[in-house]
Amino acid sequence: MRTEKDQSRDPREPENGKGPDTTERVMTKDATATTWWLTGGSVLLVGAIAAAVIVVFSGGDDAVSPDPARVAELEASAAERHVDQVEELVHHTRAAHEGLLPVLESLDTVLPADGSAPSEDLPDTEEIDAWLGTTLEARDHLEHAESGETAFNVTHAGLRGSVDLLASSLNAYDSAVRADEDRRTDLLELAADLRDQAVRAWSVAATQLDMVSVEAGHGHIHLYLPAAPGSGALTPDEAEDGDGALEEAPGHDDH
Repeated sequence: MRTEKDQSRDPREPENGKGPDTTERVMTKDATATTWWLTGGSVLLVGAIAAAVIVVFSGGDDAVSPDPARVAELEASAAERHVDQVEELVHHTRAAHEGLLPVLESLDTVLPADGSAPSEDLPDTEEIDAWLGTTLEARDHLEHAESGETAFNVTHAGLRGSVDLLASSLNAYDSAVRADEDRRTDLLELAADLRDQAVRAWSVAATQLDMVSVEAGHGHIHLYLPAAPGSGALTPDEAEDGDGALEEAPGHDDH
């Protein structure tokens, strides 16, 4: 008789049972821990500008006004930092995307994304562990970034959250492979649902990345994961990758 695998091997492993119904849309989870991170860059910028305020004495009255030159310098520095952060995020997202594509392709062969019946020829746990390892390596590519502008932070958090969902899907699938027949069906459905959520969440983040990249002067970037028709995942626009790129990205006029 097969024994159950220790379920604590990865902290992102989902609990047994049905996953949430998200066939209509991707639901936003509790973002308490993320809220500070998303706004950190803005707080730092405001604090820096506040530090540039000088006191002007006029007619015996104290009037507080910002130093325009210092404010312009801080704004230019923040804009340049944003451009560099977006460029780095595109680089790391491309690397993560390349790693995730074969994982999803392999998972689709045993757990079809079109809703058809799962394969009865189940992979062994070593193969599933390899898929999970590749997925976690993809997540490592998305651990590099520091907090930046809100649009950047939202994009970054969305990409990481998507990879976490895919890892949870693989853990659920691994549990299904090890489970008895009575539990296997439910676990396979959970794994499929989590995989679909991951792809939908990635599509939202990929769309945001495309917008942020264009606004930063790097042009369009389409790094979407394959999704089944009718899955609810967003699709890229008709622009070609690199369209809209500027010779001098905003914030780099002096380079």
